[in-house]
Amino acid sequence: MIHHFLGGFFVAMLMVHYLKIKELRISNFELGLLKKVLITVGAVSFIGVVWEFAEYLSAQMLIEPLYNNFGIRAYFVGDLDDTINDLLMDILGALTFLLLKMLKRKKTD
Repeated sequence: MIHHFLGGFFVAMLMVHYLKIKELRISNFELGLLKKVLITVGAVSFIGVVWEFAEYLSAQMLIEPLYNNFGIRAYFVGDLDDTINDLLMDILGALTFLLLKMLKRKKTD
């Protein structure tokens, strides 16, 4: 769980930095706060969903070869509850970063 939370936190950090750079390069263009939050949470959610697909594909393609060749019993993917919890932790990590960033901005203003 902590890995998904931190993954969402750091992807949000990356997206906020990316949006800041893009705004500086495009003249007369500024995203509103709501748009920045939606873009950031959307990017984190997209990466989380892609990760869950990767876990599923790993389970389908790697479990049998790992056991047959190396005797390792691998476990890659959980049930629907695990997937929902993983995606929720991704989003909570992103929202936590955005909240901390907003609180820091209010302190410096």
